[in-house]
Amino acid sequence: MIVLSADEIAGLLSVPEVIAAVEAALRAQDLQQCVVPQRHHIEWQGGTFLSMPAVGMRSVGVKLVAVVPGNAERSLPVTNGLMVINSAATGVPLAVMNAATLTAIRTGAVGALGVKYMTPPESASVGIIGCGVQGTWQAISACAVRPIKEVFAIRRSPQGFERFAAALRRQVPAVGVVACRDADELLKRTDIVIAATTASEPVLPDDPARLQGKHFISVGSYRRNMQEFPDSVYRLAGALAIDSEGARAEVGDVVNIVQKGILRSADVFAIAELVLGRRSVDVRRTTAYKTAGNALFDLFVAEALLAAATLRGVGTEVAL
Repeated sequence: MIVLSADEIAGLLSVPEVIAAVEAALRAQDLQQCVVPQRHHIEWQGGTFLSMPAVGMRSVGVKLVAVVPGNAERSLPVTNGLMVINSAATGVPLAVMNAATLTAIRTGAVGALGVKYMTPPESASVGIIGCGVQGTWQAISACAVRPIKEVFAIRRSPQGFERFAAALRRQVPAVGVVACRDADELLKRTDIVIAATTASEPVLPDDPARLQGKHFISVGSYRRNMQEFPDSVYRLAGALAIDSEGARAEVGDVVNIVQKGILRSADVFAIAELVLGRRSVDVRRTTAYKTAGNALFDLFVAEALLAAATLRGVGTEVAL
């Protein structure tokens, strides 16, 4: 069995390769070649523990993750955990890898689907709300699917913004990183807004005039009591793409909007429909996309990481 650390994972795949793995997962799910049980949540006062199993054609995997928002104040990662992969043929354990880094690059790729399929092809800038690990990979991944020249981000913490900017300088050195004072400035400077926060209240003003014609991707909300974008975003968009059916019951950016009657359940559709070419959206109008995660994405990206690690001799072999 191979053990892969965070540093080893980070250099194994290019961003386009991670995006390709996520798209392959969507195609496999459409062909009913996989099994994805509902993920299990355990809540406690400080956070959430999630167990996310999936069965693919070659392997079986489960991601075990703890999400502790208070870690941001402790200078610790908000997301921590492990990804375990077993052979589907024999059940033999194949790999254990750092789930925080896997989640970051996978979530960046899933967010990039919204940029790839729901924004104008010539889009040259993106705005990020939340300069943590997730926000960093959202920005990096967006640059892989659009000719991004500038990344705008709200500068809430000087230290956090500098870490964000430094990571982008390493990954996409030709792209400029610009600090914004607040959401108003961000909305004035870019048409693509990606929120990667744990906010329970919307991080943008509920003002249709400032939101009209822009493109919104919500990444951070993972509970029913969390809603990153205001109601007007969804009212203007008239429809909402989601990355997994679980989002319909799990996250406020879907649940609240349907319960309020802003969108009907029929207006919420799977982004797989865009990836598979069964549906199109008018990217000249307001669009909205919510990613809540799917264990199959983790499994497919983990399989790609394991294949790359095996080919390059990366990782530590251990015997159980």
